[in-house]
Amino acid sequence: MAIPRFKPGVPATLCKSYRGTIQPFPTINIQIVGNCIGMQNVKDIEIDHLGHLWVLDVGMVYDLEKPNYTCDPKLLILDIGTGRIIRSAVIPSGMYTIQSVLSGISIDLKSLTAVIADIGPNSGFIVYNYDLGYFQKFHCKILSSVKDYNEAILTISPIDNMLYFTTIEMDSLFTIPLSVFDAPFLNDISHYVNNHGLKTDVSTAMIMDTTGNLYLGMTRKVIAWNTLKNNFDVKDLYIQEVRLDWISSFAFDSNGYLWIISSAFSDFLDGSSSKRMNIKIFKRFCGTTAFALQNVQMSVNDTLPINHNSVDTKTASSICILTLIILLQILL
Repeated sequence: MAIPRFKPGVPATLCKSYRGTIQPFPTINIQIVGNCIGMQNVKDIEIDHLGHLWVLDVGMVYDLEKPNYTCDPKLLILDIGTGRIIRSAVIPSGMYTIQSVLSGISIDLKSLTAVIADIGPNSGFIVYNYDLGYFQKFHCKILSSVKDYNEAILTISPIDNMLYFTTIEMDSLFTIPLSVFDAPFLNDISHYVNNHGLKTDVSTAMIMDTTGNLYLGMTRKVIAWNTLKNNFDVKDLYIQEVRLDWISSFAFDSNGYLWIISSAFSDFLDGSSSKRMNIKIFKRFCGTTAFALQNVQMSVNDTLPINHNSVDTKTASSICILTLIILLQILL
């Protein structure tokens, strides 16, 4: 579970739940502030179908107070079962500045490629290919943000090979073909972006299921869009008269349920105190699941597809669901 170091006082930024307790993952020794070899500020995590935990460490700590830029941002890949660090890749300094806002990570399960958004002034997507072992930066002006607090929301669909993206404050939902990230000399990809239409409200979370349905979390409801249809015709999946406030995270389990985690994170952002419940958890039966929780056929060099067994579904589901719960219990 990711526990960002927005402010001082967070001893471990990546943890696991074990028998009712929260423990640093894999160890506390590699999570000391200032130890740039270790983890500094984990903002987002993703689990793939092979049992790999992809970790976005933005390097900078205390970003909501006085930021400390001692360490560089990096992408780590860990074995979720053993905690072994499979790879640690530092993002090249030419791809970001101290004004960069690195947030959001999504994994293309077919190519084992990670896509990270930078919504700062030098906005774009930072892409890392596991097999090739290097980063590329693709500029995208649409991502540039001027808000005090904003973050990118990304999800990849293996069905249509598209990256779906927006930010908390963006008015619209966008897609871009994953194929543009295969072009080594393509600098600006802004004109490859497709605008699918206006969102009705601020969105704070997004997830895709195995049947092509995209779910967006908003202030009072969760909407669903069948991405296999041409028009941006959404339906309300879950409506709450009382404000949901901030839908912090979505997660699918292996039984067809979508778990919805709502929090008082906005109170933390503006520094206000509230007697409201900090965490609310809902679930809605959708009859589908996440791509990482099913067996995925992956084609290698256009040869016969190879079956890879999925990561243990209970482990993956638990980590996804608990990530924001633990974060907000510690911070609020």
